[in-house]
Order: sequence, then structure tokens, then C-alpha cells
Amino acid sequence: METIYDILKAEHKQVSDLIQQAMRDGSKESFFKVKAKTDPHLLGEEKLFYPLLQEKSELSELVNHAYEEHNEIKSISSELESMDAGSSNWTSKIKELDESVSHHVEEEETKVFPEAQKVLSQDKAQQIAQQYLDFSKSFKQEQPSMP
Repeated sequence: METIYDILKAEHKQVSDLIQQAMRDGSKESFFKVKAKTDPHLLGEEKLFYPLLQEKSELSELVNHAYEEHNEIKSISSELESMDAGSSNWTSKIKELDESVSHHVEEEETKVFPEAQKVLSQDKAQQIAQQYLDFSKSFKQEQPSMP
């Protein structure tokens, strides 16, 4: 069975691909595909994965930093949502989102996940994976369709 790490890594790749597409075509539609993927991902990590890690004092600094990076990604995404795709800042803001997401993914995959694997059992990582998939599915069902 998949672990939370497998699922999150696969989603990281999907988000990266979607951001690359948004950078290529510069469309708001492509940005909304990024947002539709990142919103449940960030919230799922914050509700199901990070709180378990934060219980471990040796991981609290890493997790706090990950929350900060999530906030930065959400802020950039919010700015993009209110911008016109044809505006002069659009391309640079999409690039900023790409850099912020790439940095976060690298830190999560090289620092957070290895440390988490030391404190969470394989069974627990599989349980969180199922909870995350259930959360993500219900999140998407509750969201209005993107413009």
C-alpha cells in the first residue's frame, strides 16, 4: 500500500508539471489547474500530516518552516487569482510561484520526509495516506468548479 510520502511526491510532480504549463501558456485557466491541485494538497498536509510531525519536538522547527512556506505559496496564489493574466506582473508572479513551490518541495522531500520516516511507522504512513486520499476526495467534491 502507498504511504503518504508516495502520494505527496506524486502530487509534487503533478504540480510542477502544471506550473510549467502555466508558465508556457500564461493562461489563467492553467493557473486554476495549479490551484485546484495545490489547495487540497496544502490543506491535507496541514490537517493530517504536519500535526503528527509537530508532536515530535525534534521536528517542530522543520514543520513550522513548512507551514511558513505553505503560507507564502497561498499568498502568491491569492495574488495570481486576483490578477489579470495579461498584466505585466503575471509572468513574474507565476515564476515566483514556481520558485516557491520548487523550494518547498525540495525541502519537504530531502528534509521533512526523511525525518518523518524516522518517527512514523510504515503502518502509520499508510494510514495517513488513506486519510489524505479521503480528505482530498471530499475537498474536491465540496469545491465549486473553477472558472
